[in-house]
Amino acid sequence: MTALLSASTEVDAGRRVFAPRTDAFSRRIGVRATIVTVASLLAAIAVGVFALTLGDAPFSPGEVLTTLLGFGDPRAELVIIEWRLPRVLAALVFGIALGIGGAIFQSLTRNPLGSPDVIGFDAGAYTGALIVITTMGISVASTAAAALAGGAATALLVYLLAFRRGFTGFRLIIVGMGSPRCWRR
Repeated sequence: MTALLSASTEVDAGRRVFAPRTDAFSRRIGVRATIVTVASLLAAIAVGVFALTLGDAPFSPGEVLTTLLGFGDPRAELVIIEWRLPRVLAALVFGIALGIGGAIFQSLTRNPLGSPDVIGFDAGAYTGALIVITTMGISVASTAAAALAGGAATALLVYLLAFRRGFTGFRLIIVGMGSPRCWRR
């Protein structure tokens, strides 16, 4: 079995792509998308390191990097690794998750401007949370569950209203845009 790797730079529909090929693998990798992804990743890392320098006990970026590599003093390890790093990592992970969720939503609706507020999912989530807050009291778990249930119920209702002899993304957007605005009046 020879797995000879050949790679070429090609133009595919006006975009420059890198195309590595082996006997069992072939993939087209967009050069621009790769550059943007790597640049975004480096920017996120730089912002994360900068965020680790801020606080009541300020540290220089050099101190942060040496502490992250395991050569910092115990005080810096406590503040940077134990206290600040979990929050910075959580912020980065949540931001990535929101970006992925938005990309999935836009690809499902085939609308580059699509967001949950266009179809009315947010109005259902707000309504579910509002009902629980005003009637049962304020509990984080019950409020989150009610918001999820309200958003899901709205999604189901919009889907059922948009379904007529098949399903199209355009009909979903139109029904979703019209329905929450009518419900609010």
